[in-house]
Amino acid sequence: MGYRALYRVFRPQSFHDVVGQEPITRTLQNAIKEQRFSHAYLFNGPRGTGKTSVAKIFAKAVNCLHGPAAEPCNECSACIGITAGSVVDVMEIDAASNRGVEEIRDIRDKVKYAPTEVRFKVYIIDEVHMLTTEAFNALLKTLEEPPEHVIFILATTEPHRLPATIISRCQRFDFRSISAKSMIGKLRYVADSKGIQVSDLALSLISRISAGGMRDALSLFDQVYSYSGDQIDVDDVVVITGVVSQQLLNRLAEQVYSKDIASILELIQQVMAEGKNLEQFLDDVLMFYRDLLLYKTAPQLEELEHRTMGDDVFVVLAKRYSAEQLYHIIEELNKVSGEMKWSNHPKILLELGFIRLVEGLAAPSVKTDLPEIEGLVQRIGQLERKISQLQSAGVASVAMPTATATSTPAEAPTRRETPKRSGMPSTVKISEQRIKEAAASSSPQELQNVLQKWSEVLNKVKKRKIQVHAWLLDGTPVAAGNGSLVVSFKSAIHRETTEKPMHRQLIEEIAADVLGKPYELLTLMENQWEEIGPQSPQTGQPNGLEQAEQQPQESTDLFVDEAIKLVGRQLIDIKD
Repeated sequence: MGYRALYRVFRPQSFHDVVGQEPITRTLQNAIKEQRFSHAYLFNGPRGTGKTSVAKIFAKAVNCLHGPAAEPCNECSACIGITAGSVVDVMEIDAASNRGVEEIRDIRDKVKYAPTEVRFKVYIIDEVHMLTTEAFNALLKTLEEPPEHVIFILATTEPHRLPATIISRCQRFDFRSISAKSMIGKLRYVADSKGIQVSDLALSLISRISAGGMRDALSLFDQVYSYSGDQIDVDDVVVITGVVSQQLLNRLAEQVYSKDIASILELIQQVMAEGKNLEQFLDDVLMFYRDLLLYKTAPQLEELEHRTMGDDVFVVLAKRYSAEQLYHIIEELNKVSGEMKWSNHPKILLELGFIRLVEGLAAPSVKTDLPEIEGLVQRIGQLERKISQLQSAGVASVAMPTATATSTPAEAPTRRETPKRSGMPSTVKISEQRIKEAAASSSPQELQNVLQKWSEVLNKVKKRKIQVHAWLLDGTPVAAGNGSLVVSFKSAIHRETTEKPMHRQLIEEIAADVLGKPYELLTLMENQWEEIGPQSPQTGQPNGLEQAEQQPQESTDLFVDEAIKLVGRQLIDIKD
């Protein structure tokens, strides 16, 4: 006889041999022992998990000459005949190729005849979801009330495609994916039976690729065995399957963590040169980062036992990455995976995805910026409510009096000062000497130019990086001169974040572009500016901001005054 595939040689011949389906096999054994088995069963679950194997074992158990028994003897003529497929009373039907109503009517006509060789007629209908609607209708009555000598076993990978009327007539058993531990144990048994030396990492990789299907694992093991002979290592599995090796994934994760974009792009080029599919490569990377996240959050998870076996680099990487970084990476890679399916240039998309991913790791998390954005929304809401109150009181139409001889302080409308926000003490030191020099040399005209164009600076910062824009909104230019631009802040958190080198560089570049000359950005708190800035240390004259604010005519409108108090003068554009 010719060579037989390993999944056929090691196909389970008794309930004891079935891997990973103990609840199902135990239930069926108890039913057989107590003579309480049903006339119709529905076996559903992923491919390669033992549905048809269990169906044939059940057929042998109920028809065994020494039974019905909890386990078939596999020695009597009935068991041997059913195993070989020569018993006509046990029929295995492929519904994918026999899906019409005529085939089902033929079955319906024959079930009334008694079995000729064994105790029960057993019809095993595989891929039953492929039957037509008419075929299901023809099967309904027979399935509900078959003769006492007939048992139906329906097997499917897609139970949702079966009519509810069919499902309700069967005892349903849900086969589950086989765990990595059970699968590796079975593969080790096969290897020992064949005298094959195979490494633990190779078996672990085979079980991961098989995704819970025992038949797939045995087929892949058979293929690797044909390639490498009696000595199987993890590299042999990588060559045969085309998956990315663990070492390459470790190297990629280290490059992403160190933000080495050049090395990442070279590695992608290497993967392409080796002929690997980029979508499969990205799937492997996604699963790797998913495993890193699971190991970091649930290291005792059974599924990860074989992933970490002998791989110290994986454990180190899991400790090095933060959970937030892993969330960000998985989300970005998942987006790229969806886009690549519809792109004519998947390599470009993959490279751009990794570049965005690395830049995102360097930038602050968007989540940390949400409170700042919410604060801005609250300030806008507060301003709108204040405007509504002033308008309802008729204040908008009342201007400050141009002083007359009869007006008295009592007649003037009372103005309530809005309390100033006191910012938290800043931990970032200020350049006091440089700020004093800038205050001394501040030109009112130059500062007025900065104030007029400040909204344009903010808009360009917003287009480049919205987080920096949210922080810079809290700042007000107070002096400009001698190549320096002094900005005071109410909130210490906003000032400290703006002072980060990458953010300062961005603001200085945009300010130079808008204002037409380069400025060094100097920042401090409002209370610090009140101590340093009000008088120039050399001239004793008012500083640049006070002079610049003196130049435009002071507002004589309470509505405008209240708006300036809430959002600052730089965001208010007064028109006649």
